[in-house]
Amino acid sequence: MNYGLYYNKEKLGDILFVIFNSNANPDFIKKVENCVVLYKNNEIIGYNIFNISEVFKTKAHGFLPNCNKELIGIINYVLKNNNLPILELQKDSGFVIGKIISFEEHPDSEHLHICLVDIGEEKPLQIVCGAHNAKLGMKVVCAKPYAFMPNGQQIIPSKLLGIESYGMLCSGRELNLPGYENIRGLLEINDSYNIGEDFWSK
Repeated sequence: MNYGLYYNKEKLGDILFVIFNSNANPDFIKKVENCVVLYKNNEIIGYNIFNISEVFKTKAHGFLPNCNKELIGIINYVLKNNNLPILELQKDSGFVIGKIISFEEHPDSEHLHICLVDIGEEKPLQIVCGAHNAKLGMKVVCAKPYAFMPNGQQIIPSKLLGIESYGMLCSGRELNLPGYENIRGLLEINDSYNIGEDFWSK
């Protein structure tokens, strides 16, 4: 199961949030030692791990894009000590380099585009995108289904004006990159990145 990790000590205190489903509101909450477990319909949808800085130091102030083995090991140590299900190490961040291999205008919109995006997998992803600079052949950062954006939004497959969309093409601002706070449009990726490569791996 995909998950996102969020930490912002200044605003929310020394708590690491592990989020499995950002669209679900808990109907039951259980306190276990230094963890709070959130449930929806008897399924765990999140953990709140308190005083995380006692075992892990980070300067993060938002979603952590790269869940490395060390961090997951620390989280799982805490979960095991509380007899809670552990996390699997995610193979990638959910943000990969893609290339737009098909591009057409949405039939019911003046600004939306229907893109087929090669992300190095067997089938390309169909993604509906509204960026003004999207174009055929462009190399982009693609948030795959169920990835967590830096602002906490989880990318859920959906329909936009009747057209199915399975991911999101990202701007530098949406990726929370320094210097892109006021820059609109997709982040155009240069040839030092390969299709299918994890964007946060460099």
